Amino acid sequence: MKSLWRIPDFLDLEYFFIQDKQLEEEEGAVALRDRDRKFYLDQIAQELDEGAEPDHVWLIHRWLKERRSRDNEKTPGGQALLPGRMWYELYGLFWSIFSFLAMAAGAGLAYSFLTYSGKQPVNVSLFFLVFVGFQVLFLFSLLLAWIYRKIRGLDLRSSLLLSLVNKGLNSFLFKIRKYGLDSMGGVRRSQFAAALAAVRARGNGYGALFFWPLFLLFQLFGIAFNFGVLGAVLVKVASSDLAFGWQSTIQLSSQFVSKIVQWLALPWAWLLGSTSYPSLNQIEGSRMILKDGFYHLASEDLVSWWPFLCLAICCYCLLPRILLFVAGSFERNRALARISFNRADHNQLLHRLLTPRLETSICKEVANEPAVEREPYTPQPESSASGEEEVVQKILLKKDTIAVNGKLLALIPDELFDDCDSVELDQLCQKAFGYKVDRSLRINEEYIDNSMFIKHLQQDNDVACPPLLILQEAWQPPIQEMLRFLRELRAHCNYETHIIVALVGKPKPDTLFTGVTENDLKIWQQKIATLIDPCLQLSPLVDV
Repeated sequence: MKSLWRIPDFLDLEYFFIQDKQLEEEEGAVALRDRDRKFYLDQIAQELDEGAEPDHVWLIHRWLKERRSRDNEKTPGGQALLPGRMWYELYGLFWSIFSFLAMAAGAGLAYSFLTYSGKQPVNVSLFFLVFVGFQVLFLFSLLLAWIYRKIRGLDLRSSLLLSLVNKGLNSFLFKIRKYGLDSMGGVRRSQFAAALAAVRARGNGYGALFFWPLFLLFQLFGIAFNFGVLGAVLVKVASSDLAFGWQSTIQLSSQFVSKIVQWLALPWAWLLGSTSYPSLNQIEGSRMILKDGFYHLASEDLVSWWPFLCLAICCYCLLPRILLFVAGSFERNRALARISFNRADHNQLLHRLLTPRLETSICKEVANEPAVEREPYTPQPESSASGEEEVVQKILLKKDTIAVNGKLLALIPDELFDDCDSVELDQLCQKAFGYKVDRSLRINEEYIDNSMFIKHLQQDNDVACPPLLILQEAWQPPIQEMLRFLRELRAHCNYETHIIVALVGKPKPDTLFTGVTENDLKIWQQKIATLIDPCLQLSPLVDV
């Protein structure tokens, strides 16, 4: 089945996530929820079968498509400059450049070796060493490196090459000024940089995905190089009287050379026969001895080498490159299929798309009730109904908030645990994050200091950690012990486990759940940012 996602999609996805974070900071989470819910109702829901449960991966991709469409509508010419489009165009350009340069390099180098003035035949030994031996040695070193990594349990993310790719990805795109970056505003350029940095920082999530395009470029270079070499050989053979001979300071017998040639020709000799490589007599007849010259050598012996050379390049150089290219394409598709969409950004996007918007009741009878979920109310024409019936029409039907992302484990500090209303906490979690609270667990300084809580969590969950919510008072700045506790949680849990630090303000006599001030939120954001954890979410629990 063809994959829905491509590499440029993830660059654009990270770019739009960066935009959304800035929108949330400027206009609040409500504006973000209303926009995405409107996307879903006006565009996405129309494409779903009635009553069908939408696939979450498809839903995120469809949202991305809608965001691209909106950006294109705002751009003169209808083509917005996005990181994904830039990457795609530049990658295609590099394919063309690599192919041309590699073929030109192979043809030019081979042509210089095949220069024949009639005084000295082409040295078969040197030609084979340069165009076959060095490539085989390089491929063999790649194989040894792969075996070493397998034995040591290392993956491509630890390779020097991938590190260089990740570090150079940002500069790779921004050095290309002809693609319109100079005309961008400073904010848009910073969003580009942030999106690329997010992809680079989230190495565990994307794995070696961004390694394979470079790997394929290298294989393309090798394929084009060998085609250039083959083309130069065939053109020279067809257009000139080319002679090949062999010589060596080491005293090698013709029989020994013949054995080596036969052994090297095994992969194709069974199909093409003995005419695809020089015989013993032809090898003896093409041996050059400096003091004797070569004018006494027969022409049929001197031209017997070129089929062997061409087939050796095809078998030992071109074919492995093609196989590596096919394998790299397969691994790239596997890397795409293995990407998880369980990150905090993904979960919150699904929550905004699938959760009906909340409206406060205008009726006195429900003024003290929690906000009720429903789609925007459409006024009905006036009728002869009684005043009581009109009030009933305006009352919002109370439903359970949709827990789009499933259930989580709430970790509540000891000083807040007794005052925490579990029902209200569950409602606020569903509204803010799309999770239901499965159960709550008390934590305190003792747990943070000696990791007792980590051991307790491991006993409860032998397979994997559930999504976690940590309730914290925002008016108290985060301490180092808290940051260390978050690092220990991440070390114990899967790198994609959603960990939410839910902030509340100063408690009131009647409730623990109050709004967070902007200054307190910024202090927490600055501290949590030092953890560089893309699956750690910091958000207020209560909308102000």
